[in-house]
Order: sequence, then C-alpha cells, then structure tokens
Amino acid sequence: MPKLAIHPSGLHTAKERARALRWLAGLAEFDRERILAEAFAACAMPSPPGEAGAVLPTPYIALLGAIRRFGFDTIRRRGFRAAGPEQFADFQRVRESRARNLRDERPSPLRYKLLPRWAVVRELHGQGLGFRLIARYFSKQLRVQVSPSYLRKLWFELEQVGDNDLPSQ
Repeated sequence: MPKLAIHPSGLHTAKERARALRWLAGLAEFDRERILAEAFAACAMPSPPGEAGAVLPTPYIALLGAIRRFGFDTIRRRGFRAAGPEQFADFQRVRESRARNLRDERPSPLRYKLLPRWAVVRELHGQGLGFRLIARYFSKQLRVQVSPSYLRKLWFELEQVGDNDLPSQ
C-alpha cells in the first residue's frame, strides 16, 4: 500500500479533493458563498501573535479546509453533509407529524372506497381468485386502482378477526 503524504487540508488524495470540490458545486449558492467567504477570510487573516512562524494557507488549502468545516468529510472515502440542527429539527417535525397521524389513525381514502365493496372481495376470494385477479377486476370493472398487496393486508386485517370468532368444529 503506497504511503500518502499528509495534505494540509486533511484531504489526502486527489480523488478526495476532487470529490470535495464537486460537493461544493452541488450546494446552494448561499452556502457556497459562505464557504468561499470563510476561505478568503482564512487567507487574509494575519498570523496569531503567539505563533511567530505561522504561514498563511494558500487559497486552495483554505477552500478545502472551509469545505471540511462546513460539513464535507471523507469517511469511507464518500462525501456527505452532516445534518445540522436545522435539518434535525425538520426531521423531528416529520416524525412528530407521522406520530400524530398514527395517533389519529386516519384511514386512507382508498380504504373508504374498498370497504363498501368488501363483499365483492369476499365473494371473489371465496371462488378461489387470488388478490392479483381481484385487483385487476377492481381496476377494469369498478375503476378503483388497488394493489394486490393492499387487498391482502385488508383481508388479513378484516377477515382473520371474523375467522377467530367462528366456533371450531
């Protein structure tokens, strides 16, 4: 395995640096401006008084450093954006909304279309037709688009309860 020279930006291979620059190009313009401003500020910043031999980074090195600080990283040699508090808050709102929908248990509109016609499903399934054929029948004859898997899910949800109530012979 070849030894890698330590690059001042922390991105050691040319491929990693190219990936970081492509990642930068894919960001929103506001974020790109923020990264570029941070990079140019790092180039223009005088050396701290405690460090006498500190050298200012070149604009390229400063840009790569700003990209890494903004959220690009090279874990497993793949670029990704780290989720900040704003994105996490967005995800949290989505999770709260989904939990609220589960709590309210709002049935789907398709379910409202199928329940009045459930006797048809029961009759066709009793004749030995599978859920694929029943779904095709609903599509062509009744103009209700339903998937076979949804019919099967409803069947086990509605009909299994009925089977358990029957006395065993």
